[in-house]
Amino acid sequence: MSTIGYEVCMLSTGANNPRNGEGTFIRLKDGGILYAYTMFVGNGWCDHDRADIAGILSYDEGESWTEPHILIAQDDESANLMCPCFVRMNNGDIGLIYLRKYMEDAENQSGHYGGDPVLDNVLFVRSVDEGKTWSAPIDVTTAREFIGIENDHAVMLQNGRIVIPANQHTTTENGKRNVSYHAKMFFIASDDDGLTWKIISDEYDIPHPQNSTTGLQETVIYQQNDGRIRALSRTDRKCQYETWSEDNCETWSEIYPNVFFTSPESPLNMKRACGYTVAVWNPTPNYTGRVSACWGRTPLALAVSENDGASFDRLYYLEDDPNNGYCYPSIFDGGDYLLVGYYHSAGTGMPLNANKIVKVLKSELQA
Repeated sequence: MSTIGYEVCMLSTGANNPRNGEGTFIRLKDGGILYAYTMFVGNGWCDHDRADIAGILSYDEGESWTEPHILIAQDDESANLMCPCFVRMNNGDIGLIYLRKYMEDAENQSGHYGGDPVLDNVLFVRSVDEGKTWSAPIDVTTAREFIGIENDHAVMLQNGRIVIPANQHTTTENGKRNVSYHAKMFFIASDDDGLTWKIISDEYDIPHPQNSTTGLQETVIYQQNDGRIRALSRTDRKCQYETWSEDNCETWSEIYPNVFFTSPESPLNMKRACGYTVAVWNPTPNYTGRVSACWGRTPLALAVSENDGASFDRLYYLEDDPNNGYCYPSIFDGGDYLLVGYYHSAGTGMPLNANKIVKVLKSELQA
């Protein structure tokens, strides 16, 4: 496979900024591009450490970017803010969905995720002035639980419904909340342009859940031109697991392994860009006598489909250095180019480190 694209931005880490990642793009009405991402501040890089939602701007189709500025600052009551998702609302506003983490009293909870009893709310804000100011947040979830959403994964469907793929890591028994690494897939939606939100599906588990530590995590959805929606989830079963909905994410078909999208425990993203369907993820290479670096999140590949995702006929590397790791991609459609933002280990051995944006020309994707 050939390597395509070129670097247009590297948000490197430094003093009091140990991690930058989980981005999302949106086209502004003045033609610019806004990229929002999770900027960790202080000394800790774990998911429950301090972080704000930061942004950078480009006015030359992604070739250069401004210095970072804070879009949504962390409040004193939260552990952090992370995993932003942009949506262009039906009324023209910019919607921003993100995760707000809290530290919970361990006496009310059993089982820790990431070393600490962390719970989440999914929040929604909107901007009437193209990202300069934001409304007061609406709590998309009704209770504080360990709920996972991922960056750039919220989608507006053809009927105007806004859908947030989510993954449930908590159960309650005898009045005590249990937090587990094993997750179930479910969906949150708004049918009134973000004014109200509701859970629209049951929770779905991986087949034979007793054999999986992860269950279904970090789910992404893609709606085909015919209206059907596919969902792909990160698992520990050596590939993404897939399922389909024909009723706008309310019910789902049998869940099965998609053996084309081999992967470690790392999410995939899929969108339309440059007139194609593109998928970006970490395929699992066939190493012999070597353990891959950075949690197996290497290389980073891009697949191209000309038939709305029915098959992916062309494969490329975005990153092919096996000594670095790459993950949590976001995708922007520029028409005759696309941008992909993602974590880059930057030689540290830790995939959750710097944030790189590459630009890929449509000519590089053509057969």
